Amino acid sequence: MDWRGSYDNRGNCSFGYGSGYGENGNGENEKQLAGTVRKCFSRTGFVYVIFLAVSLLSQWMAIAVLNMTGLAAGTEWNLYMLIVLFSMYPAAVPLTGLLMRWVPSAGQVGKERWGIGKLAGFFVFSMGILYAGNLVGVMLMGVAGIIKGEPIANDMQEMITSMNPGAILLSAVIVAPVMEELVFRKFLLDRIAGYGHWTAMLVSGVIFGIAHGNFYQFFYAFGLGMVFAYIYLHTGKIRYTIGFHMIINFWGSILPIGLLKITQINGVLGGILAIGNTMMMFGFMICALVLFLCCRRDLYFDRGPGGISGGKMSRAVWINGGMILFLLCGVVTFARSL
Repeated sequence: MDWRGSYDNRGNCSFGYGSGYGENGNGENEKQLAGTVRKCFSRTGFVYVIFLAVSLLSQWMAIAVLNMTGLAAGTEWNLYMLIVLFSMYPAAVPLTGLLMRWVPSAGQVGKERWGIGKLAGFFVFSMGILYAGNLVGVMLMGVAGIIKGEPIANDMQEMITSMNPGAILLSAVIVAPVMEELVFRKFLLDRIAGYGHWTAMLVSGVIFGIAHGNFYQFFYAFGLGMVFAYIYLHTGKIRYTIGFHMIINFWGSILPIGLLKITQINGVLGGILAIGNTMMMFGFMICALVLFLCCRRDLYFDRGPGGISGGKMSRAVWINGGMILFLLCGVVTFARSL
């Protein structure tokens, strides 16, 4: 039997058995389902375009207000950065949650209970993805810098190193993980879980990666976005991914700054710690690979609705007005970062 999508009077999409493509041979139900999928993800794309636009507009307005009122000159740098960074959240996050209700809901996330051992395994895997993705981004930007003829700045890294640990802790480790997990996991996956885990994970990863706005961060953000989506799709507990996100952001921001300060004070000790950090990085990547090879058969991915071929499903998800516009916004943003 195949699946067919239909909408209730609240705009939610449910899939019921129907005589689909394989039975009647004319593909009418497949075409209908493709239209349902296209509608859902086009709206999703438009919502995240609005999220990007509102986020940028909020930050520009905060900078403009600080400059026009003269407060910028008298505001300490760390406070200034916190005001600019936090300005996007009061408008962009609630608006995204509200607009995602416009996206037809399909399916629901799972309610599995995971023990400490499984969560620890996924954390180690996440750390491996973090380091591997970061390595890919740095190598790619190194090659791009050679082609361009000058190094390409990592704006996020420069911004983080310009702030004191307290400001970083508040912004990158506490507030950002909560806001980002709501926007890129809960609001999104609660609506699209029924289209299959792989589809939901890819969409979450791509949107999360593009929202970071540069190639340095895209690859690890994309990988972590997929892993976090898998966790939320199975457990339905956003606190797990928020916790992982907080620890990873701490690991990637506070610890490197501490290592840099130690190196400035004691070059020998700093060198030893840098070697240890490099060994730990490769250790996490090796452990992540081993975990994946040993446990890949234990991973479960819901396939979503049948009655539509993989190619048509992919085209319906990505080739639509909203998603194309979102991807174009990403191309422009990434091009500006080079």
